[in-house]
Amino acid sequence: MLRSGGIGQPAGTSREEEQQLGLAADHFPNGRGAATQGSAVRCSLIIVTKCRPELLRRSLECSLQALPEDGEVIVVDGDLEHSAAGVVGELRARHQARQLRYMASKPGITRQRNVGIDAARGEILVLVDDDCTFGPGLLDSLLSAYEDPLVVGATGHVQGPPGGRVGSDPNSRLRWLVLGGGRQGTMSRSGFRNPIVDVDRPRDVEYMSGPLMSARRELASAVRFDERLTGYGLAEDDDFSYRLSRRGRIRYVPSAVVCHHELGRQHIDARQIDRMQVINRAYLFRKNFPQTLRARAAFASLLAILCAHRALNREWPGLRGLAQGIWHVYRPRFVRGSRAQGSRDGASPEASGGR
Repeated sequence: MLRSGGIGQPAGTSREEEQQLGLAADHFPNGRGAATQGSAVRCSLIIVTKCRPELLRRSLECSLQALPEDGEVIVVDGDLEHSAAGVVGELRARHQARQLRYMASKPGITRQRNVGIDAARGEILVLVDDDCTFGPGLLDSLLSAYEDPLVVGATGHVQGPPGGRVGSDPNSRLRWLVLGGGRQGTMSRSGFRNPIVDVDRPRDVEYMSGPLMSARRELASAVRFDERLTGYGLAEDDDFSYRLSRRGRIRYVPSAVVCHHELGRQHIDARQIDRMQVINRAYLFRKNFPQTLRARAAFASLLAILCAHRALNREWPGLRGLAQGIWHVYRPRFVRGSRAQGSRDGASPEASGGR
């Protein structure tokens, strides 16, 4: 796994740069609420962001209301222009008793999350997206799961905006049946999620949705996010949480609720996103799951279902992207090149054909 930087000093930022921004991790206006290296921190809430300061502001307001006294919030900014710095500075001035830290980073959701993991001091790490809002009881609900020493991670119910697409509800029974009807909250043999239909029932799960994830710091530092999944990431949450679930229990806590507004979707290239979805999922399928004939057939079948879904919703750019991704993954070996060489060179899923 590629590392982003040493603990407490992630790659892409320096103490001098933070001081120039007035946002050094141990600097608080008027000397109040200083977070010293020796202070006990129970919970670190990590938010990664890039070029979305107003969305970040709303998420930070919720975070500071939900934060326990022995907690900290870490903002990891992937914008080279430091667009989040002003928001963090403003809220820090208004909430001087809170531990609110700013980290600059090179862009990329997996890289930025690893930067946050390396910088965190809390025993429990909670990751939320910068376009999420939630109530003040969120962290208390999540942290209660960790009273069980066997629990290594916890997540909750992610509420998305209402969608007008056919099959857009991630918790519908129809979606669960189409995807195979496996045990709710687990990963199928093909590397796709078995949806949670009974959202009000706590359970053990094998995946966490990216807008709301948490883990014990020691294990998060060991598992880490796969930095081969560059840019927007896509399925990086499934990869991280599934590998974490191999080390202990991950609990789904229905009282922990976030609203994921998905306000960046209108700016996303649907063709490119669906192309990378196929490539990344093929890479993670081969990385994490046994390559049996049944599993391979199930994976191919689910790709066909995705294509049918895009066609049913008349999402033609997305359908073209899926087709391009499938060609990229399954194209003849003489076109694809050496899979082994790509693996030795540490190539991304894009460069190695999802292999």
